[in-house]
Amino acid sequence: SATAAATAKRLAPPTRVTRCLLEVAANSHHLNTGQVALVRAMATSGAALQLAIAPAGSGKTTAMQALATAWTNAGGTTIGLAPSAAAAAGLGAQTGSDAHTLAALTWALARGDVPHWAADVDERTLVIIDEAAMAATLDLDAAVTYLTGRGASVRLIGDDQQLAAIGAGGVLRDIAAQGALELTDVVRFDDPSEAAASIALRDGHHEATAFYADHDRIHVGDLDALADDSFTGWLTDRLAGLDAIMIAPTRDLVRDLNQRARAHRLTDAPLEPGQPVARLADGNTASAGDLIITRRNERRLSYGRHDWVKNGDRFRILTVTPAGALNVEHVPTGRTLTLPATYVREAVDLGYAATVHTVQGVTADTMHGIATGEMTRQQQYTMLTRGRRANHLYLDSAVTGDPEHIIRPAYRHPPSPTDIRAILEEVLGPIMFEIPSTEDVDKVIVTRASVTDGAAPTLVLRQKRKSA
Repeated sequence: SATAAATAKRLAPPTRVTRCLLEVAANSHHLNTGQVALVRAMATSGAALQLAIAPAGSGKTTAMQALATAWTNAGGTTIGLAPSAAAAAGLGAQTGSDAHTLAALTWALARGDVPHWAADVDERTLVIIDEAAMAATLDLDAAVTYLTGRGASVRLIGDDQQLAAIGAGGVLRDIAAQGALELTDVVRFDDPSEAAASIALRDGHHEATAFYADHDRIHVGDLDALADDSFTGWLTDRLAGLDAIMIAPTRDLVRDLNQRARAHRLTDAPLEPGQPVARLADGNTASAGDLIITRRNERRLSYGRHDWVKNGDRFRILTVTPAGALNVEHVPTGRTLTLPATYVREAVDLGYAATVHTVQGVTADTMHGIATGEMTRQQQYTMLTRGRRANHLYLDSAVTGDPEHIIRPAYRHPPSPTDIRAILEEVLGPIMFEIPSTEDVDKVIVTRASVTDGAAPTLVLRQKRKSA
């Protein structure tokens, strides 16, 4: 919190920032009022540390690109940091900055072997830390302490209501208490009503259920039927030329959906006699034409000057060697490389479906996701904000654990929008409470009465220390 209140030695001149914003708007991206205000505040505040809360789809990528451009045009330098290698690579591509993982910095600091890019940080440096809510508190604290100690201006951006690391949270709350910027206009979705619904879901408001129920986005049934329905919805969108993704709650279900997707592909393009296939880490097999996802960072496998294989990268298989290596094409860039057979067996899965943790940060045209009662609101929110055009949720009818739910009329016959909304609220009820951020609240207890009768959660306040 002391760092959040400190000042840096450098800020970008407001006139230079204004000129840069005009150039960005004229040459590349339109910036809305919130994005312009965010860039201005972060570039000209003179604060050593600032936090921006950016809900899913609120245009943080465009804003950070403009911020980096404004800072460098004013004579400064920029560096990007992120919790994962994939996020760091994305940040670097978006901003044109040298970008690294937080772990690379904190590991080097612990060893006393600081890399040149970190040693060169000074008061001219702006450091953008993306996906800050996913960073472990100790890593974030160590990085911020080092960077601000060298005079850098640090800007954190993330969404505290998406998926977070187990050790995350404390530092962001302290910084937010000093005041945080926020992007409030969600620009990802084609339908403005879906943007509003995503914010309601993020904040834990029950009215979020109305949009999804009224627009036929909620599908209810048993798990086997939902697997069929989600696959059918995904396939229909793919055949229509849309970029569609499937999300499932478990790796077993992901594996099954991937098997189904591959089997369907092979009905249109059967394997030729003797055509080689590769055994993957998830137990599936793959051949030329299949979509795969890598599950482990491997810097030795590069597909460009600055790009290398990262956890969560998607590739399409071009050919399979007799030894089981894969010649692949990176889906976003079209660049090619060879994945060795050992890496394929240990760290490659089919990539038609994935878990919600894998797809955080992914944007597609449509999303088809299976949900169970074990999912948190943060997981539901992350899932339901992946698709620009539509997001479909497939709800397991047995999620509450009540066997009688299986024989309810709403599950045996096509349910009405009112039925579906009631079902969705029943499923989400235990996780749709707004958790207070008041500093004197030590614990929030969601009781049985909170779930069944709508009673407010019980707040346990911190004991104040008695003065001596």
